Amino acid sequence: MLPVKTMGEGIKLPMLNGLGRTNRIDNWLKQPLAMGFGLTAAMIYTAWRLFLFPESVSYTLEGSTVMSPIFSPNVLEWKLFGLNEWKHPSWVNAAILVLWIPFGFRGTCYYMRRVYYRTFFASPTACWVDEPEINKALGYKGEKRLFVVNNLHRYFLYAAMLILVIKWWDVTHTLHFHGGWGVSIGTFVMGIEAFLLTMYVTSCHALRHLAGGALDRWTTGIGRVRGKLFGRISIFNRSHGFWFWTSLTFVFFGDMWVLAVSEGYLSDISLFVI
Repeated sequence: MLPVKTMGEGIKLPMLNGLGRTNRIDNWLKQPLAMGFGLTAAMIYTAWRLFLFPESVSYTLEGSTVMSPIFSPNVLEWKLFGLNEWKHPSWVNAAILVLWIPFGFRGTCYYMRRVYYRTFFASPTACWVDEPEINKALGYKGEKRLFVVNNLHRYFLYAAMLILVIKWWDVTHTLHFHGGWGVSIGTFVMGIEAFLLTMYVTSCHALRHLAGGALDRWTTGIGRVRGKLFGRISIFNRSHGFWFWTSLTFVFFGDMWVLAVSEGYLSDISLFVI
């Protein structure tokens, strides 16, 4: 008769010891390599755009303005606080002043933590794959030391929601032509980017908790409303990783579109004006 394990005893499953060693026979390295490449490319492109090619931040088509997603919102044009008159250093641009918000929000995102833990720290690289000995020696310390900033995620969420409102406001600027209201290719570029960012923010784990995760019950009054909202956000939350990558990709796609048009490599057209 086979021995029976009782609850609480646990079963120790076999694992090969050593970085990257595993009994898995599938192509488990494909995903972390792809994610690591994507994040590295995003950081390199951002640095190149901000410091080596910061001039072309927008273009105008028959009176409508299409702004690069990386440089939106362009706070240096705001009359608020006199930012439009600020004599800033030549290396300072709008992106440098505002990117800390979306970068902070993405960098502390729960999904993002999984990505960089696996790709850059191999902790672990994938499920059922062994990690470096140094990781075992250090052990999991929680969100402390360098990673204490991850505890600020919900505050970055609040700031990101403000940025999101401004993103949609920038979309309206693409609709106003000299001859009236209309739509251009740039409208779709900025609109899709704003939509994907909206879905990424809406599916956020922290927003889900804020909606109703902190409540013990959703039975009466405002609690019932928050419970229903929690359920709706939970549906979006299932695809949080999808919205993370699509929104990130379209930020750079939109920027490349604006850069190409402003530099004369491509041309935008007004699809209709009424």
